[in-house]
Amino acid sequence: MSNETSPLHAKLEAAQNKADEAGKAISAYARSFANGNFSIRMLALVGGVLLCLDSLVTFAENLYNLEINHAVIDMYAFAVGFAAIVMESMQETIPYATKIRAIIGKNLGIVRTVTGRGLFYGVAGSLELSGNAGFRSQVIGYSMLAVGVAYVVLGRFAHGKMVKLRSQKFSEAKIKSMFSKYDQDGSESIEFEEFKNLLTDLEVELKPQEAELLYLSLDKDMNRGINLEEFQKFYANSPELDTFII
Repeated sequence: MSNETSPLHAKLEAAQNKADEAGKAISAYARSFANGNFSIRMLALVGGVLLCLDSLVTFAENLYNLEINHAVIDMYAFAVGFAAIVMESMQETIPYATKIRAIIGKNLGIVRTVTGRGLFYGVAGSLELSGNAGFRSQVIGYSMLAVGVAYVVLGRFAHGKMVKLRSQKFSEAKIKSMFSKYDQDGSESIEFEEFKNLLTDLEVELKPQEAELLYLSLDKDMNRGINLEEFQKFYANSPELDTFII
């Protein structure tokens, strides 16, 4: 009997290895989720992707069945889902993302606040649940509603804890010095990982999701980074900043 492995057996073994790796990744994420160490913005991003895909499918179905009103709702749902993808994705992931974020921020200023973005995702979930929502659409719709509620609730908690972060006042020179300290890669923008170093140094205890939403509230231009102007407003106790989360 030959000891050589047949091509079919090799493919099956490779597929099994990939399935095992995927299973381990899913289990790791599930444990992370159970421990509260998950990204709420990633949940919103995944929800936006699913919303876009599902709305395209239901749009085609409704158009085929001449249900024009439902097809129009699907178009709105796709637009909202796409907006979620643009807002929550990394800066360079989508072509022209910076320009699109600027357009969204200019014409839909409510999404600049954490609470406003939560309400926006609530609308997204409601659109998905409207009309002849099947089981798939219901799961996506209720998931987006849950994400929206989480943004609002956790955003309020983050806002309450933000008072401790802004309890001290510093000179402009000191603020610039602190900005340079935490802008470790010299990008003239404090990224989320660098922002977490700031929180650690200030000994502020925040859940991962609260830290994400606090960071989002400071990133006024939605470019996934806190620039010097935004950093100065934060430490200058600018009243404008209080409207970012509420």
